[in-house]
Amino acid sequence: MSEPSTQGQIPEASYQDPGLEEYRDNPLICALPPVMPLEQVVSGLQLKPRYDEQEHNLDGRLRVHAIARLLHSFFQPLGHHLQLEAKISLLIRQGYLGRNPANGSLYAHLQNGFQRVMTENLEARAFEGVVSTANSLSLFGCSGCGKSRTLERILGMYPQAIYHPEHGVTQLTYLKVDCPIDGDLDELCLSFFNQVDKVLHTDYSRSHGRKRLGTKRLLASMCQVANLHALGVLIIDEVQNLNEARSGGAEKMHNFFVSLVNTIGVPVIQVGTHRARKFFQRTFRAARRVSGMGSLFWDRLPRDKQWSKLMKRLWQYQWLHNARPLDDELETTMYDLTQGVMDIVVKLFVLAQIRAIATGAECISSALLRKVYEDELKPVHPMLAALRSNRPELIDQYDDLQMPGIETRMLAMAASVPEKLPETKAGPRVNDDKAKRLRDLLNQMEIPEDIAVPMADEILSSHPDLPLAALVHKVTAYMAGTKTEQPKASRVKRAEWKTLPDGDLRRVHVSGSESQAYRRFKDQGLVFDLRSLWGEAG
Repeated sequence: MSEPSTQGQIPEASYQDPGLEEYRDNPLICALPPVMPLEQVVSGLQLKPRYDEQEHNLDGRLRVHAIARLLHSFFQPLGHHLQLEAKISLLIRQGYLGRNPANGSLYAHLQNGFQRVMTENLEARAFEGVVSTANSLSLFGCSGCGKSRTLERILGMYPQAIYHPEHGVTQLTYLKVDCPIDGDLDELCLSFFNQVDKVLHTDYSRSHGRKRLGTKRLLASMCQVANLHALGVLIIDEVQNLNEARSGGAEKMHNFFVSLVNTIGVPVIQVGTHRARKFFQRTFRAARRVSGMGSLFWDRLPRDKQWSKLMKRLWQYQWLHNARPLDDELETTMYDLTQGVMDIVVKLFVLAQIRAIATGAECISSALLRKVYEDELKPVHPMLAALRSNRPELIDQYDDLQMPGIETRMLAMAASVPEKLPETKAGPRVNDDKAKRLRDLLNQMEIPEDIAVPMADEILSSHPDLPLAALVHKVTAYMAGTKTEQPKASRVKRAEWKTLPDGDLRRVHVSGSESQAYRRFKDQGLVFDLRSLWGEAG
C-alpha cells in the first residue's frame, strides 16, 4: 500500500475528551472535534459575506463585484441542515467504534481486507466475528436545493486528514467522491483513488487504479484503502450518474454499497436526485440496506418561518442606493418565482441587484424581480412551473434541474452598468413628490417599474419646472422615439396624400372633411386622452 506524505502537510493527532466512555479509548474518535452544542453548530455552518454600507457609494461596476460575494459567501443554516449535521456527527463516531487501532479491531478489518483483495471477493474474510458498527444514510433532492453545499459546510468543520504516529495510521475523516457522468463501478473506484491521492499525496491511482485490473479487484482494493486510512465516512455524490447496465445490474450495485457498510465497516452517504432515490428504493430489501440511519428528502423550502428567516437574512445584503425593505409582497414574489429552490433564490437576488444598478432604479421591486426571472432564468422555467402545479406527474418529468450559467449572465448584465456613479442624495429633493406622482402615472400607463423609475428621473431632471401634464407629454414623446434623430421624410405633394399607406397621418387627414380630422385621429387611437390622468395628477 502507498504511504502518505505527512511532513508539514497532515497534522498530527491532538486527543481530546469526547465526553462518552465508549469513545474515550478510541484514538480515531478522540482526535475529532468534540460533539458541539447546537449554538456552536449554527455558528460554524453560517457563512456571511463581507458587507460594508460605505460600499453603496462605489461605482456601479465595482458594486457588481461586491454583490457577487453572495454566490459563494452566503449560507444560512436551517432546520434540515442541522438535522443532517447531527446525523453525520453520529455516523462518523459510531462507525469508528468497530475499527479501533487501540484494541486491534482496525487491524482485524485490514486482515480481512487483504483476503478480499487476494480472492477478489468482497465477502471473504480471514477472521470471523469482526463486527461492523458502520451505518449508512441517503440524501435525495432536486438539483439546487443545497445538498452538496450543505455537505461542504458540515465536512469543513472536521480536519480531513490526521496522522497518528503512535499507531502508524493516517486517518481520513471523510472523503467525497462524485460519480462520473454515465459511469460504472470501475470509474467510481478510479475516482476514489484519485481523491485519496489529492488529500494524502499518495499514488494509489497508479498502483491500484488501473482499470484493466477488473471490477472485482478494484472494488476490493478500494475497500482496503478505505480501512487502511480509517475512513470515517464516504460520501458518494451524484449517484444518479451510475449506469446500471454498465455496472452489471442493480443487484450488483446494491451489493457493493451494502458491502461497504456491513462487511467493510465504512459508513456511506449516498447523495443524488429523485432519480437516484427511485433506483435505490426499487425494492424493500435495497431500501432497508442503504437507509440504515434513514433517508432525507430535500425539496424546495416550504413557505414557513424558516423561509421568512432566510429571506430576512439574505435581504440585508444589498448594495443599492434606494434599497427597499423586505415586505410581504416582495417575499411572496420571491417564493412564487423560485419555489423555494435555494440556489435559484440567491441567483435571482444577485441578478436583480445588478439589473437595478444597470437601469438606475437602485431598488428591488416585484416588477423588477419578475422581469429578471423572465429574461435571465429561462432554463429553469419548466421545472419551476411543474413545482408550482404541485402535480407529481409533472414534477417527475424534471428530475434534474439544469441551472443557468450565473457567471455568464452576470457578465452580460454588468456590461450595461453605467460608467459614472449616479449622484447620491444629500437630502430631500424639492421634486421628490412630483417624481413620485409621475412614476405613479407611468405605472398606470403599464410602463414596467424598472423602466418607469429611471425614465421619470431623467425627464424630471431635464425639465424640473414643467407641470405634471407637460411631463407626461414628454414621456409619450420619449416612448415614441422622438428623442432620437429621425431621418428626414421625402416631400409629398398634398394632392398625392390619398396614395400614401394606411396609417399615415397625412392620408388620415385628407380621407374626409377637414372639420372631422380630429375625430378620425382619435378613432384610430392616435390621440392620447389626458383627462383620465388629470384627476390623478391634480
